Amino acid sequence: MEIHILSHVEAIIGILVFVFLFFLIRKAKTWKNSKKFGPPPPQLPGAWPIIGHLPQILSDTLDGRNRSNTDGEIPLAHTLAALADKYGPVFTIRQGMFPIAVVSSYEAIKECFTTQDKNLANRVATCSCKYLGYDHANLTFANYGPYWRMVRKLVVNNLLSSKSLERLKHVRISEVESSIKELYTLFVANEAKNVPTKVDIGHWFDDMMLNITVKMIGGKRYSQVINKEEEKEEAERFRKAFNETMYYIAIVGIEDAFPIPLLQWLDLQGNIKVMKRIADEMDAILQRWLDDHTNKRKNNESNDDDDDQDLIDIMLTELDKDDFQYGYSRETIIKATMLTIVSDATHTTAVHLIWIIACLLNNKHVLKKVHEEIDTKVGKDRWVEDLDIKNLTYFQATIKEVLRLYPPSPMLVHEALADCQVLGYHISKGTRLFVNVWKLQKDSKFWPEPEKFLPERFLTTKAKVDVYGKDLKFIPFGSGRRSCPGITMAMQVTYLSIARLLQAFDFETPNNEPVDMTEGPGFTAVKKIPLDVMVKPRMLPMYYGV
Repeated sequence: MEIHILSHVEAIIGILVFVFLFFLIRKAKTWKNSKKFGPPPPQLPGAWPIIGHLPQILSDTLDGRNRSNTDGEIPLAHTLAALADKYGPVFTIRQGMFPIAVVSSYEAIKECFTTQDKNLANRVATCSCKYLGYDHANLTFANYGPYWRMVRKLVVNNLLSSKSLERLKHVRISEVESSIKELYTLFVANEAKNVPTKVDIGHWFDDMMLNITVKMIGGKRYSQVINKEEEKEEAERFRKAFNETMYYIAIVGIEDAFPIPLLQWLDLQGNIKVMKRIADEMDAILQRWLDDHTNKRKNNESNDDDDDQDLIDIMLTELDKDDFQYGYSRETIIKATMLTIVSDATHTTAVHLIWIIACLLNNKHVLKKVHEEIDTKVGKDRWVEDLDIKNLTYFQATIKEVLRLYPPSPMLVHEALADCQVLGYHISKGTRLFVNVWKLQKDSKFWPEPEKFLPERFLTTKAKVDVYGKDLKFIPFGSGRRSCPGITMAMQVTYLSIARLLQAFDFETPNNEPVDMTEGPGFTAVKKIPLDVMVKPRMLPMYYGV
């Protein structure tokens, strides 16, 4: 027992000595580089020795306010925005061994995504990237380099390009139709019981997006209506593992602040043990998808029709069977890529769709205008099609205004792969970078009355900006080489699903109360309180496919 205690004491002393030497070396290097690259950004006061601002970050008191005295946790983007008003457009906080440069202004962000784009194109290496992202084989978590370029090209060319999205258009349409049909069926069943239809619309969006992405990737549909017991069990396992994956991806533990192997082995917070269990569960499901496709190919049952090939079929064709690409096997690359698409496309798009309905319910005059535009330009005797969207200008402006106020990723996280300068400040190699999109898109210099929900601002010639990150005052999907590769897909799904949903149903909140717009913590702008809505059909029963 004494030996066990002593070994832990020695381990802790060893870690402290290592960290102390690390900071001495970094300080000397910073002093040397300051002559070439300029001074480092000002550091937020209150940092503890060695551990930096980690206690404040973990306790959510970074800006000095006690969160226990507030109505809830304040999102990090909001906190850092308030600090930027006090300490400037570029400042530093310290997370253990790592400095974090926080940039918030248009000028700073423009430098990050133009002049310094390549130098700031790495991703932060965290335990979640390692254990839940196939050791950084996941496209989102992979560092900038030849492997990232290879996988991104593979995904874009075969799934996210305009040609590929047109080829898979039937999947998107059929899943939106099926989801609306299921919602209408629920309404009919409740009406027969003389019960109003109340729906957790966030859960409905999650299901729809999961079905779309899983169908495009693996040819499956995880509908709530599943007859086979085996498929129902797999669907439940997948949903549980997926939800846990999304939760733990956002976890930043002590091991991420101090990436020392011994700390990962000790697993003081127990997160790594849980991540390994979730990773095993998710891997087993993804491996089953892959095995099903491989067996079909062996038995010559695979469909050679390009229009019916999903991403797994394509990747099995594109990647050599026994080839290792940049240290990863073909199976690992395929499974990691599947997980990338499912997690990124499903979660962030569903989050955005929820905010659209929430904003419309709190701005009934806007909802009325959107309904009138759809009814006038499309009508109620056919469904909205992709080609109709270009004529629904007010509807498009409404979607953009939601993206401005509630960007799906309010904080973009990068890491410097080389020393560089931002607004004259030295950003050293290895510095973590937080880009505060939330604050940028509320800058009154570009957005008059920034807190107000005003779709009209996107209808003027001056404010006609797109969502692709070229105009750096509006970057809801990021910008530069690490911007979201699925922007076109996300917008196509958003436009079609929301337009048809609004065409199909009238929405009200229970008791006609305003929607609580509180945002949850984390790096994704989740709505903290689920959104329950009352639905009522707007079209004739024949159009719902029942």
